[in-house]
Amino acid sequence: MNEKTAARIGSLVVRDAAEADMEAVARIYAQHVERGLATFEEVAPSDEEMRARRLKVLAVGAPYLVAEIDGEIVGYCYAAPYHARPAYRHTLEDSVYVAPGLSGRGVGGALLAELVARCEAGP
Repeated sequence: MNEKTAARIGSLVVRDAAEADMEAVARIYAQHVERGLATFEEVAPSDEEMRARRLKVLAVGAPYLVAEIDGEIVGYCYAAPYHARPAYRHTLEDSVYVAPGLSGRGVGGALLAELVARCEAGP
Protein backbone atom coordinates (compact mmCIF):
# COMPACT_ATOMS: atom_id res chain seq x y z
CA MET A 1 0.00 0.00 0.00
CA ASN A 2 1.48 3.37 -0.94
CA GLU A 3 1.41 6.61 1.06
CA LYS A 4 -1.63 7.97 -0.77
CA THR A 5 -3.73 4.89 -0.12
CA ALA A 6 -5.89 4.69 3.00
CA ALA A 7 -6.40 1.33 4.69
CA ARG A 8 -10.11 0.76 5.41
CA ILE A 9 -11.39 -1.60 8.08
CA GLY A 10 -15.15 -1.22 8.50
CA SER A 11 -15.75 2.46 9.12
CA LEU A 12 -12.17 2.87 10.35
CA VAL A 13 -9.76 4.65 7.99
CA VAL A 14 -6.00 4.79 8.55
CA ARG A 15 -4.31 7.61 6.63
CA ASP A 16 -1.42 10.04 6.70
CA ALA A 17 -1.73 12.58 9.49
CA ALA A 18 -2.29 16.15 8.34
CA GLU A 19 -1.48 19.41 10.09
CA ALA A 20 -5.18 19.83 10.84
CA ASP A 21 -5.22 16.52 12.75
CA MET A 22 -2.65 17.54 15.30
CA GLU A 23 -5.03 19.15 17.79
CA ALA A 24 -6.90 15.83 18.09
CA VAL A 25 -3.59 13.93 18.23
CA ALA A 26 -2.43 16.17 21.09
CA ARG A 27 -5.67 15.52 23.00
CA ILE A 28 -5.28 11.75 22.64
CA TYR A 29 -1.65 11.89 23.73
CA ALA A 30 -2.49 14.14 26.70
CA GLN A 31 -4.86 11.46 28.02
CA HIS A 32 -2.01 8.93 27.91
CA VAL A 33 0.41 11.32 29.64
CA GLU A 34 -2.08 12.23 32.37
CA ARG A 35 -3.52 8.77 33.03
CA GLY A 36 -0.96 6.27 31.75
CA LEU A 37 2.58 5.18 32.45
CA ALA A 38 3.97 4.37 29.00
CA THR A 39 4.90 7.86 27.76
CA PHE A 40 7.53 8.68 30.40
CA GLU A 41 6.31 12.30 30.24
CA GLU A 42 4.86 14.10 33.23
CA VAL A 43 3.28 17.08 31.45
CA ALA A 44 1.32 16.80 28.22
CA PRO A 45 3.02 18.66 25.36
CA SER A 46 1.31 21.58 23.66
CA ASP A 47 -0.34 21.34 20.24
CA GLU A 48 2.66 23.23 18.85
CA GLU A 49 5.09 20.71 20.33
CA MET A 50 3.09 17.84 18.85
CA ARG A 51 3.17 19.55 15.45
CA ALA A 52 6.96 19.90 15.74
CA ARG A 53 7.29 16.22 16.67
CA ARG A 54 5.29 15.21 13.59
CA LEU A 55 7.50 17.32 11.34
CA LYS A 56 10.60 15.70 12.83
CA VAL A 57 9.24 12.23 12.01
CA LEU A 58 8.34 13.26 8.47
CA ALA A 59 11.77 14.86 7.96
CA VAL A 60 13.45 11.46 8.24
CA GLY A 61 10.99 9.91 5.79
CA ALA A 62 9.08 7.92 8.39
CA PRO A 63 5.27 7.61 8.48
CA TYR A 64 2.96 9.47 10.84
CA LEU A 65 -0.60 8.16 10.61
CA VAL A 66 -4.02 8.72 12.12
CA ALA A 67 -7.06 6.46 12.50
CA GLU A 68 -10.40 8.04 11.81
CA ILE A 69 -13.98 6.88 12.34
CA ASP A 70 -16.73 8.98 10.81
CA GLY A 71 -14.42 11.98 10.55
CA GLU A 72 -13.19 11.78 14.16
CA ILE A 73 -9.52 11.05 14.94
CA VAL A 74 -9.51 8.03 17.27
CA GLY A 75 -5.83 7.14 17.29
CA TYR A 76 -2.44 7.81 15.79
CA CYS A 77 0.94 6.24 15.33
CA TYR A 78 4.37 6.95 13.94
CA ALA A 79 7.76 5.40 13.42
CA ALA A 80 10.95 7.16 14.40
CA PRO A 81 14.66 6.36 14.45
CA TYR A 82 15.49 4.15 17.40
CA HIS A 83 18.96 5.51 18.08
CA ALA A 84 21.39 7.90 16.39
CA ARG A 85 24.34 5.47 16.37
CA PRO A 86 25.26 4.11 12.92
CA ALA A 87 24.54 0.50 13.88
CA TYR A 88 20.87 1.47 14.34
CA ARG A 89 20.52 3.44 11.10
CA HIS A 90 17.97 0.97 9.70
CA THR A 91 16.10 0.52 12.99
CA LEU A 92 12.83 2.26 13.77
CA GLU A 93 10.63 2.17 16.84
CA ASP A 94 6.88 2.51 16.75
CA SER A 95 4.47 4.44 18.93
CA VAL A 96 0.72 3.77 18.82
CA TYR A 97 -1.92 5.67 20.79
CA VAL A 98 -5.68 5.11 20.84
CA ALA A 99 -8.37 7.41 22.20
CA PRO A 100 -9.78 6.51 25.63
CA GLY A 101 -12.62 4.00 25.52
CA LEU A 102 -11.61 2.46 22.19
CA SER A 103 -9.14 -0.17 23.36
CA GLY A 104 -9.83 -3.65 22.06
CA ARG A 105 -11.76 -2.49 18.99
CA GLY A 106 -9.02 -2.93 16.40
CA VAL A 107 -7.89 0.70 16.16
CA GLY A 108 -4.38 0.07 17.45
CA GLY A 109 -3.98 -3.10 15.39
CA ALA A 110 -5.07 -1.31 12.22
CA LEU A 111 -2.67 1.55 12.90
CA LEU A 112 0.24 -0.79 13.60
CA ALA A 113 -0.45 -2.95 10.53
CA GLU A 114 -0.42 0.06 8.23
CA LEU A 115 2.64 1.52 9.96
CA VAL A 116 4.60 -1.71 9.47
CA ALA A 117 3.51 -1.92 5.83
CA ARG A 118 4.67 1.65 5.21
CA CYS A 119 8.00 1.03 6.93
CA GLU A 120 8.60 -2.16 4.98
CA ALA A 121 7.97 -0.24 1.75
CA GLY A 122 10.74 2.22 2.63
CA PRO A 123 12.56 4.44 2.26
